[in-house]
Amino acid sequence: MIHPPDAPSGPAGLRILVVEDNLLIADTVCDMLENWGCAVIGPVPDLERGLSLLAEERPDGALLDINLGGTLSFPLAAALEVQGVPFVFMTGYDEGTIFPPEFRGIRRVSKPFDVKEVAEVLEVWGRLVRH
Repeated sequence: MIHPPDAPSGPAGLRILVVEDNLLIADTVCDMLENWGCAVIGPVPDLERGLSLLAEERPDGALLDINLGGTLSFPLAAALEVQGVPFVFMTGYDEGTIFPPEFRGIRRVSKPFDVKEVAEVLEVWGRLVRH
């Protein structure tokens, strides 16, 4: 169980889509989100299932792995943008290697991720949803 140094007060009740193909990372992220009172949508390990879930539900935010078993998650990121859903990329890639220009300004959480950094993202999303 992960306990952040300063558990965020804003994310409780947020519905967060988790798209991650590494089971260990997905479980860790989902446990962390649930500990903070978030409802997890997923986790989903591939682009197709991510797009299917997005067609059925509108999350309050999304945490996206870039490389899903050799398929990039950018089409899902584009679909999230169309719906106005905030998201971050959880990745080890740097900006110059793989990111298309339209996604270079999107916040990234580096793997291995810093719990405080994820908490900050959720705090912002919590304020967005409640205003």
